[in-house]
Amino acid sequence: MPSFPTATLSIPRARHVDSQRLLSVVAIPLAAAIAMASAVAATGSATDPIGEAGGAVSFLLEFVKFCYLAVAMAHLSGAIAERTNGGIAAGLWLDELDEPEPLTKDELWQAFPNHLDGAAIAALVTVLCFLLG
Repeated sequence: MPSFPTATLSIPRARHVDSQRLLSVVAIPLAAAIAMASAVAATGSATDPIGEAGGAVSFLLEFVKFCYLAVAMAHLSGAIAERTNGGIAAGLWLDELDEPEPLTKDELWQAFPNHLDGAAIAALVTVLCFLLG
């Protein structure tokens, strides 16, 4: 039987995948956008916000753009702060403050997604939403 090479996940210079950060970049903004769009659509009584936006998909895409743009800016500012001020515990994770020292720059930048990866992923989703809308 011939053997075929298997595809492997290869992220340049990444030593491990940070599942919490990947979740915060990919899934949480989408869930927040859906929740916000649902809440705004449910409270629209005098006017129809979905009709004003041009339909349900356009209405939802506006919230998705907003959430992912916010995530992109947060990760970009995190990258700038990390490069200029060094690693400080931000208190974002439950066990982060229990650590004796915050992550070093090398440890932080060797995980996927790091701040620049997160900003790029979120910006890409934002641009995709602009193209779809």
